[in-house]
Amino acid sequence: MRMITTHEQHGIIWLDLESPNDQEIAGLVRRYGLHPLVGEELKSSPTQAKIDFYKDYIMVVLTLPVRIRQDGGYTIVDREVDFVIGKDFLITCRSEKIDELEYFSRIFDANAILNKDESMKHAGHLFYYIIMRLYGGMVNDLENIKDALQAAEGGIFKGNERGMVEVLSRVSRELIDFTQTARVHRDIWDEMIELSPKDLFGAEYASSIKEIREEFNRIHELVANARELLTDLRATNDSLLNTKQNEIIKVLTLVAFVFYPLTFAASVFTIPAVGVPLIADQNGWIIIMCIMIAMALGIWVYFKTKKWI
Repeated sequence: MRMITTHEQHGIIWLDLESPNDQEIAGLVRRYGLHPLVGEELKSSPTQAKIDFYKDYIMVVLTLPVRIRQDGGYTIVDREVDFVIGKDFLITCRSEKIDELEYFSRIFDANAILNKDESMKHAGHLFYYIIMRLYGGMVNDLENIKDALQAAEGGIFKGNERGMVEVLSRVSRELIDFTQTARVHRDIWDEMIELSPKDLFGAEYASSIKEIREEFNRIHELVANARELLTDLRATNDSLLNTKQNEIIKVLTLVAFVFYPLTFAASVFTIPAVGVPLIADQNGWIIIMCIMIAMALGIWVYFKTKKWI
């Protein structure tokens, strides 16, 4: 779906592009005097997160991890958003729908109608609010992953260790993908704090970027906590699963030890030879059965004495 949505508030224009064509991007390049490389970046496929500084604007490319439902479970997918931030305009460009961005646009329009949010002095503030909203979505995804881990913990201690192996593996994959996608964000904010031109947004704007960096640090901490919990749950699950498997092997081994001598005794009395004891006796079968029961009880008592069972 191709779409360009225009939002305006306090003289700040926000152009939200979803899958724009070459003509639409060329029009934006001419309208705002953008460098041709910026236009090419807006048209390109997903790339590594980065930041480029120009005289009158900044370009930021972010790849966001988004948790979506897929095939009866959840998975992390990459969603790239390109930002071109000028003094009084902001361009966002993406190839797919991002729920948090759609939600923010509705809030932005509502505030514009009600003439709220007087703190928005330039497009840098709008960029700040959008990033915080996007990071809020990432925090929600991590909270949902934490809930999945807590549910897995309940499954582990209810005796469903085997089923939890797959659940923990899926969550582990989500955390790995999440970390890989968001790993370079801190470098973006550090560079923006250090190199952002003060004549564009003012010296005080660095504090807003520091808040963004702190929010990312919070996300990083949530990921670290989730990975630590996952490691502990996996170790616990593996331990319980191994214990249960060992118990099964132990029972099967004991059964084999009990029945092997009985099988041997039964084989002795069925040897096709002359003079096999008890075979010709009228009560031979009963006597043989009593011998085998006595042997089984003896083996069982021996195992009990050794505390093997």
